[in-house]
Amino acid sequence: MKKTIYFDMDGTLAALFFVKGFSAMLAAGDMTPYIEAKPLYNTEEMASVISALIAKGYEIGVISYADEANLEAATAAKKSWLAKFFPFASEKNVHIVTKAIAKTAFYANGDILVDDAKANREEWEAVGGSTINSYFRAPVKMIDALKAMI
Repeated sequence: MKKTIYFDMDGTLAALFFVKGFSAMLAAGDMTPYIEAKPLYNTEEMASVISALIAKGYEIGVISYADEANLEAATAAKKSWLAKFFPFASEKNVHIVTKAIAKTAFYANGDILVDDAKANREEWEAVGGSTINSYFRAPVKMIDALKAMI
């Protein structure tokens, strides 16, 4: 069975928190911030690293949270962003869910979670998974941790 590297979106792949007024917009049902967020990585470098990881046998996935009231619209907006900036995850490995569903629900033996949220990483590790800290102040940059897996 192939291992999957699952990426969080908001704060890991997408710079959602840098979109001016994102919180109020999302609360009002405006999903524009999910589309306007810039990538938090060099797109060419990430493409090269992800291609090498796929060649090594890894699958790529995304697990991201969205508000239940706007789940359908948020899912469409986030998938649009992924198609533009992170087209590496197969449809079967893209999970846009509410916080009522733990990210560990998608864990299988040996999968890896790349996430900026410490609580998500701790839960993932508690079920036996490996994690990469994508928080911008992490001691090892996300891209360098991914390169080390090649």
